[in-house]
Amino acid sequence: MKLFIHNIQKHILERPILFLVGIGLLVRVLIAICYSNQVSIFNDSQSYVPLAEQLGALNLDGYNGLRTPGYPFLLMLTGINFSIVAIIQAILGILSSVLLFKISYKLRNHTFLAFVNGLSLSFFLHILFYERAILTESLTLCTLIVCVWYIVHIDFFNPKQKSTITHWQSLILGILMAIVFLVRPMFIVITPLVVFCFIIIYYRQLKFTLLITRMLLLAIPAVVSYQGWSALNFQNTGYKSVTAFSGMNLAQSCVSFVDKASDTHADLRDLYVHKRDSVIAGNGDVSMTVWRVYETLKAKENITVSELSQRFDPMNKELITNNPSDYLKQVGISWVDFWKESILWNHNKFKLKTPKQVLTGTWLYIQTPMLYIMNVVFLMISGLMIITRIRKKGFYFDFYFFCVVLIIGSSLGQALVIYGNNDRFSVPFLPFIILVISHYLYKKEIFKKIIPINHKN
Repeated sequence: MKLFIHNIQKHILERPILFLVGIGLLVRVLIAICYSNQVSIFNDSQSYVPLAEQLGALNLDGYNGLRTPGYPFLLMLTGINFSIVAIIQAILGILSSVLLFKISYKLRNHTFLAFVNGLSLSFFLHILFYERAILTESLTLCTLIVCVWYIVHIDFFNPKQKSTITHWQSLILGILMAIVFLVRPMFIVITPLVVFCFIIIYYRQLKFTLLITRMLLLAIPAVVSYQGWSALNFQNTGYKSVTAFSGMNLAQSCVSFVDKASDTHADLRDLYVHKRDSVIAGNGDVSMTVWRVYETLKAKENITVSELSQRFDPMNKELITNNPSDYLKQVGISWVDFWKESILWNHNKFKLKTPKQVLTGTWLYIQTPMLYIMNVVFLMISGLMIITRIRKKGFYFDFYFFCVVLIIGSSLGQALVIYGNNDRFSVPFLPFIILVISHYLYKKEIFKKIIPINHKN
């Protein structure tokens, strides 16, 4: 058995990327066969189509402001052919696997460990089935990995090995961060974090003018993207926000205490409370109550999403200001939900009974517990990293602490502004959770007997 494992490792060490691509391709072909080559369509899926059509027509006049252009641009490139989109997302999944390998190898110089990390994106079923869905998760994951790969590639966190990043590298990184934001708006958080890290790492090495110039090159693409898209939405809808969902999203975080709103908002408050109570009575998903409100007002007044968000905004502000404890309690619930695990697939798409049972059992009884354990371990490691830095009175940033701050910060950020489907926000972070855990366990030599040390270049 040891000889067999040794031979496998030997072949993998010789051609790791070939094995990653081959296994990734094989797994995705098998998933497509088991799923009868179907593409999953969910409630959010069709909301990307109008912008894709307008991008294709090079005309954004009258756009409803629901989505940022990243994912609709992908749909536009395929002619809004969902089958082609699923194929491209599978290719992007394989690319993500290869880039995760490259990130891991650059950081630890350990081929087999890097291979295992890269292979994870061809192992977890929820990642694979997001590639079969018309949703942003797969593209978000890939663009985020490209961005982080470039950070590692230019030795951003290792100024001793390289004096400093250049103007061009700063600009390229800024553009990559802007692209991630345009795919998924919550990732606007990555730009200020990278700029902050840049200041901490490089302020002693660069002259003030160079420091400011490169900070601007890092920040300007995302700032321009944010302000430009918000201005376009304001022009088309009268609501200045990066997405017309903003007010409704925040209203979801107020659902549990909306009855405390003042009589100034009596009509909206009473409708929201009525819908919430009816959802609770029917054992429905209370976080989605806001959509019951929208459906009622749309039928009655032909209201748009942006108009309802504007109507919710002053009530949201009042509720949060006057009821901070209720709001923070809801934020806590949303934060916990971020760390839960779910899979989006349509069971009726399976035409073969046995693959359906095998995949369902694998997800429920093997992978879901694994992911929960990984999340707990990651949070423990994160806590240790933070406590260590507090004790040393210095929040020095290396790559792994950057990942911790990005993931924990994003988990808190999304919890502050939305309640509902919070676990979907965690999907693009899985590769970096894996990197942090594998780094810590390998550093503690837990992998020593399982994965022999290799210094192959």
